[in-house]
Amino acid sequence: MLDEYLDKKLNDAFELIQNDTDKAIIIFNEILEIEPENVDALNGKGSALIKLNKFNEAEIYFDKSLTIEENSTALINKGIILKNKKEYKKAMEYYNKAVHTNIKMKSIIDILKNEICEILNDNEDSEFTCEANAIIKKGIEYKNEGKLWDALDCYSESISKDPICEDFALSLINEINMILQKEFLFKAPKFKNTKIDNLKLQSLRALLIEENPKKALKLTEIILEHDKKDIDTLNQKGYILFGFDEYDEAIRYFDRCLKINSRYHYALFNKALTLRRVNRLESALECFDELLKIRKCEAKVKPYQLEILDKLHTRKLNSD
Repeated sequence: MLDEYLDKKLNDAFELIQNDTDKAIIIFNEILEIEPENVDALNGKGSALIKLNKFNEAEIYFDKSLTIEENSTALINKGIILKNKKEYKKAMEYYNKAVHTNIKMKSIIDILKNEICEILNDNEDSEFTCEANAIIKKGIEYKNEGKLWDALDCYSESISKDPICEDFALSLINEINMILQKEFLFKAPKFKNTKIDNLKLQSLRALLIEENPKKALKLTEIILEHDKKDIDTLNQKGYILFGFDEYDEAIRYFDRCLKINSRYHYALFNKALTLRRVNRLESALECFDELLKIRKCEAKVKPYQLEILDKLHTRKLNSD
């Protein structure tokens, strides 16, 4: 009975946050008198206090919530509070923790991260050195122009200029990696009603719908235990490893695909993209050149080939 009573009180309080915030706080207080460690009530009161612009008070409740259990609601709100305090690096740290706690919140958290990027791009208000901040801002401009490789170079350079900005720059690098992953190629699956095909379907669902790469990875490993030469699954595992920043391992799996079928262009393109990501330009170019021999790949591959040729030309001019 008590649980039902508290659940009803919580629902009432959350419904009142927007329209009658003070009354919502009264209800949250009533709940906390009964259960001082009720995480939902702590987070609810914190959210209500943010609505009243009482950020310092709100932070106390989110901090207490996090001492009880790590939860995405408190982590996200801590990030929002820190952003308002202009502590952008710490805000990014909390946002990143929130993603690890609840992957389903990733889309919302990406929007919050972008808000910080826009702030840094619009003014000089930053925790980092002027030089590092300028490089980060240039990287953001490149990203907005679609020049992803130049953006990556800037973000990496900013870390060497000011190690304090590493966490922030890595979150920006991760954003680019996610954009690049969307470019990867997969063969359209054809499923039969078998146990292995059901596992493949579950793996794709975990990866593309649930956004749960760890679960997808476990499923690919089960499939490969059954058939270590399942080329589509090998390609998918390479894709997942890229997402974990395990680039050398990803390339190894794409190579396993190509050993089975040298004209399996899905893995060849994904290998080329991974090689480009780690700045192995000549090796990436060889892959892209090979892909251009396949007519249906030309439109997708040509921009990558031209970008590398331009980069190599600029490098040669600078070295002369």
